[in-house]
Amino acid sequence: MKKWFALALAAMMMLATLTGCGGTESGGTQQTQETDQGSSETDTVVYPEIPAKTGSLTIGISTNALSNIHNRHMFEGLREEAEGRGHTVVTANANGDPTQQANDIENLVQAGCDVIVVQNADNFSLKNAVQEARMAGIRVICEDTGWIDGIDAMFLVNSIAVQADINMILAAEVGFSGKIITTGHQDNFALRAGSYIHDAFVEEYGFDVVAHVQTTFPGTTEVTYNGVDSALTANPDVVAIFTSQDLEAMGAIQALKEHDLYPQVKCIGVDGEVDILNDIKADGSCIATVVSDLDSANVNVVDACEALMAGEDVAKYHEIPYAVVTKENVDEFLEKATAEAEKYAE
Repeated sequence: MKKWFALALAAMMMLATLTGCGGTESGGTQQTQETDQGSSETDTVVYPEIPAKTGSLTIGISTNALSNIHNRHMFEGLREEAEGRGHTVVTANANGDPTQQANDIENLVQAGCDVIVVQNADNFSLKNAVQEARMAGIRVICEDTGWIDGIDAMFLVNSIAVQADINMILAAEVGFSGKIITTGHQDNFALRAGSYIHDAFVEEYGFDVVAHVQTTFPGTTEVTYNGVDSALTANPDVVAIFTSQDLEAMGAIQALKEHDLYPQVKCIGVDGEVDILNDIKADGSCIATVVSDLDSANVNVVDACEALMAGEDVAKYHEIPYAVVTKENVDEFLEKATAEAEKYAE
């Protein structure tokens, strides 16, 4: 009997110990993360409770770069929307340097921001900076940036859907066969989506990839031009260039013109740059691009900033709407893009 009682007591103590290890502090936000090895062991991050605040806020905007119209529109439009509601805005531009953007977020923490909005970032390199901001009691929202552990909300164009849409248009244009060049890089969630879709189209339709041009940011257009120029010298019989964004398409078009392959060899883009919209209108090499509804996105981001600080629940994912632009509807978008390019000129 004594032996049975001792075993039961030991089991009860073990259960209490396990229960205590699984508890969390009250009043905070818990986030559980899997280990790199994919095991069942977890690290628990408990973020501090943030007192509710209404009225004027201090909103930080951290952008990766402002070297295209899409990024400038998102950045300046968000600042205008926030300031128009009476909020104080503090901004930082990393000029394409992920390390600098992490430093920028730390500086925005020190500047006393209530909320930090991270735009068009390399999400892999900002995890520590975001979590440190959250531990400092600051809300963090991502706009046009992939998911980062610790953020309160993410506003994002569904880049996989975008790439599927425009790649299907390009594949159909060339009859779902032939030699192609692909472009892109892995340092941005949207361009990674392009590479996933390129691989899927090659697998499904049997395209022959004769070259891949690894692009960079900044310097995207020049690097794409140099790579495509070299690839076309060795492979003048390609039928299409599966580009991932407008800046790459602009470099590809330049190379196609120099090889007398313009406009018969086709490409695609994303972002709605004026040069690309004009090329679509002129029946050039680019046959489609994508324009995001950044005006409505910026309104919704500021709404989320206010709601989060007021202590309200906000959804984790908010899709930014987009439109595919082709020859049929390009005039509608070209007029607006031209006005935006003038408004947000560097």
